[in-house]
Amino acid sequence: MDLLLLLLWSSGLGGGGRLASAAAQCEAANADIVMLVDESGSISPPDFWKMLQFVDDIIKIFNIGPDAVQIGLTLFTDTQRTMWQLNTYQTKQSLLKAVDSLEQRGGGTKTGLALEHILHYSFKYNMGMRPDSRKIVVVLTDGESQDDVEEPAEHLRDTGIEVYAIGIRGASHLQLLNMTTDRAHIYILEDFSSLIEIFNNFSISLCNSATNRDSVRLMNGTSLCSGRLEVRSNQFNQRWSSVCEADVDLQDAEVVCRELGCGAPSVLWGALYGEVEAPWWSREFQCGGRESALMDCRSSASDRNTCSPGRAAGLTCSEPVRLVGGASRCAGVLQVKLVEWRMVEWRMVDGSDWSLKAAAAACTELHCGSAVLTASSNESSESRGWSVDRRCVEAGWRLRECSTSTRSSSTVELVCSDLLEQPIIFVSSVDGVSEAQQQGFQVSWRSSFTLSCSIQPQYPGGSFQLSFTSSSNATLSHTQPAVNHSAHFLFPAAGHAHQGSYTCVYHVHVFSHNFSSESCRLSLVVSDPTVFFMRLTLLLLSLLIFTSLICFSHKVPTLTSGDQRKPEAD
Repeated sequence: MDLLLLLLWSSGLGGGGRLASAAAQCEAANADIVMLVDESGSISPPDFWKMLQFVDDIIKIFNIGPDAVQIGLTLFTDTQRTMWQLNTYQTKQSLLKAVDSLEQRGGGTKTGLALEHILHYSFKYNMGMRPDSRKIVVVLTDGESQDDVEEPAEHLRDTGIEVYAIGIRGASHLQLLNMTTDRAHIYILEDFSSLIEIFNNFSISLCNSATNRDSVRLMNGTSLCSGRLEVRSNQFNQRWSSVCEADVDLQDAEVVCRELGCGAPSVLWGALYGEVEAPWWSREFQCGGRESALMDCRSSASDRNTCSPGRAAGLTCSEPVRLVGGASRCAGVLQVKLVEWRMVEWRMVDGSDWSLKAAAAACTELHCGSAVLTASSNESSESRGWSVDRRCVEAGWRLRECSTSTRSSSTVELVCSDLLEQPIIFVSSVDGVSEAQQQGFQVSWRSSFTLSCSIQPQYPGGSFQLSFTSSSNATLSHTQPAVNHSAHFLFPAAGHAHQGSYTCVYHVHVFSHNFSSESCRLSLVVSDPTVFFMRLTLLLLSLLIFTSLICFSHKVPTLTSGDQRKPEAD
């Protein structure tokens, strides 16, 4: 019977139709797939050949290439052998030839170690992994693993890698459950001949995973977390449709950002990321804000099937990266966010393989300027974290796209150049301050005024430098120490020489480096002295008139009660 199945399989009589059917569904696939194949001594040579034939059939249903599907392969026993990486073979023929040359070595079965191995040595940027592709592992094994598989598999899932497990004969059902991302990704077979029987269902499921089935994306932005909102429904056609800004609100935006693994929405507006032509999404979203995917939200039919120019919804989510524990958002311990189903978790970045170039990329991603210094520190115990491929980050990819899950006690501490808040500058005067139209603030001629600088409390000490540029481009500066995070510069009498623009620059020495931050520019105008003299003249005239009135009122005679006489009678 086994010989008959081998002949059917190798001749194509048992699978020609199913391969053609599966291949038609896999044309649009874009994935990085690693085959993890058991070569332990409990597998006979004929059964090992059947496993290789199964791998052959998987290769045949995909378009192979750098812009389509890449397939790597690792054989394992109680040790691992990486036979080729994702980018080693870029044609279907070369892959099939490489499979034909594989030979079984024999040994024990340690699937957990094998899973950890491919996470750190196969799913890497320098090994051909592409940040924008689907990432999938297919495990083929018999018997029960001699080590723990749950934690290594969890590291794969946390990194966004989908796991399929095919257990044959005495494979442990519980271990297969602990390995996979979905119960539908488990296949338990009585013997190796059953591989041919499950291929059709397996290939359809694998194609669905390898084909981009996302229902939401942001286009034309600077990262995965910004751009023009586009959606599609898997229930109908696969066309991407733009959404009119009137059909999306802040709660809908919160769901989109969560689904993409980004932070909270910061901007939601039309025309931010370019114009777009039809098609348009024809439903209005009505999210509650807690859904895990936009397509899980209620929706109602929209009145429009088109949208006015400039009204395509644009969205900017905050990046899933932050620095914690410092006095500024631009200094502290580096964390990257994990978003998985309904769980949101921030994790530390492993500092054992970190560089200043990677730190510079992190500061740029955080909009914190350049990297000033970076260091690693060790915690008292290990915890779940991220191992960031620094070569991937240095090549321009985002931190989250270059991260793989790990356990580590090492963390990254980072200080960026823009760690200081922006100072505030304002003017005050005993005679009052008015706003001069299109010229800034105005004070009265010869009046005293004060320019004050302040900054949000972050670090003790420091100083404020008040810089002045006159209307003739002459420059002056005054410096005072910061007292309670502020400084006040008094000018006793305002004159034409004080007209110009002022800024406050805060300087402080921390982390063995000098940092500075400049305020917005304040323009000051001193009122015309002619106006001052006119006002003074009016004031003197008013005083003169008032004094004259008082004097005149005292000279007017008044009647007393004794001067009042009764009228004489006729």
